[in-house]
Amino acid sequence: MAQTAKSSNVNVQGFQGITNWHILAVKDNLENLTNLKRLMAGQILGDRYEVQQQLGKKSGRWTLLARDLTNEALVILKLVFVDDELKPDDLKLFKREAEALKSLKHPSTPEYLGSFEMDLPMNGKAMALVQSYIQGKSLDSYLKEGRNFTERESKRIAREVLKILEYLHSRQPPIIHRDIKPSNVLLVTHPGRSKIQVFLVDFGSVKSLSASENTSLTLVGTRGYMPPEQVGGRTVRASDIYGLGVTLVTCLTGIEPSEIPSRGMRLEFETITDLSPDFTTWLKKMVHPALDRRFATSEEAMEALRPLM
Repeated sequence: MAQTAKSSNVNVQGFQGITNWHILAVKDNLENLTNLKRLMAGQILGDRYEVQQQLGKKSGRWTLLARDLTNEALVILKLVFVDDELKPDDLKLFKREAEALKSLKHPSTPEYLGSFEMDLPMNGKAMALVQSYIQGKSLDSYLKEGRNFTERESKRIAREVLKILEYLHSRQPPIIHRDIKPSNVLLVTHPGRSKIQVFLVDFGSVKSLSASENTSLTLVGTRGYMPPEQVGGRTVRASDIYGLGVTLVTCLTGIEPSEIPSRGMRLEFETITDLSPDFTTWLKKMVHPALDRRFATSEEAMEALRPLM
C-alpha cells in the first residue's frame, strides 16, 4: 500500500522564520528539473502526502496533485523552491496565499489544509501549501475544446462568481483575488444534482487591502485580464470586477482578450457578439478601463445583473 513507500527527507514545521532563509538550493536547469520530477513521482511528502502527478510549473513553483494517506483524499500541493535567487515578493505572495486560505470559510473556494517546509535531496528546500482538491473543469478547458458559452450561461457564471467576490471583498481587510481568468474559474457537477457549482481557485496573486498597503511593486495577474490600475500597481475591489468581466467576454466569444477588437483600452466585444442590449450595457460597465465608469463593488454589479437573469 502507498503508506509503505519510502518517505522523502522532510522537515515539517510552520512558516515561522521563512524570511530569514538563506539556502543553496534547486537551480532551475534541465538536469535538476528532470531529477526532481523523477524524485517526486510516488514520493511521500510531509510524511503524509503521496504525489500523484504534476499539474503545473512556473519558475521556482510547482503545483502537484497528491493523496492524503490518512484519509485517501486527493489534495493540491503548491511548492515554492527556495534559493538565493528567490525574490522577496515571490515569497510574500506565497505567504499571502496561505494566510488568505486560512481565513476563508466559503463553499466555493479551496480549503486550507496545512503547510510545511521540506528538505530536498539536492541540497535544496521548498515550502509546501496544502489545499483541498476541487474536481471540476475550468472555463479555460471548455474554451480549448471549442465551446463558447451562451448569454444565459454567462449570466449564471457571473452571478456565482460575484457571490464569491462579495464574500472576499467583505472580509476585514478585504481580499482581492487579482487573477480572475477562465483557468481560475471551475465548474463542478455533483451526482444527482442538476445545478452546477462554480468555484474560484488559485489565490497565488491575492492581496489584502489595507491603509498602509495600497500599491504593489510586483506586477501580478495575467495580461489581458488586468485593468489599467492593476497594471500600474494599484489594486481595488473593482479590479476583480474587470477580471470577471473580461473572463465573461472570453467565454462568450471564445477569443483571447488580446484578439478582441478594441479602441484604446476599451474592448469592443459588442461588434463580434449578438447579446441582448441590456446585458451588453452591463458587460461594458464591467470591463470599462476607467475606474469611475466601472462597477465599484460586486454588490453594485450584482444589483444591476439581477433584473437581467
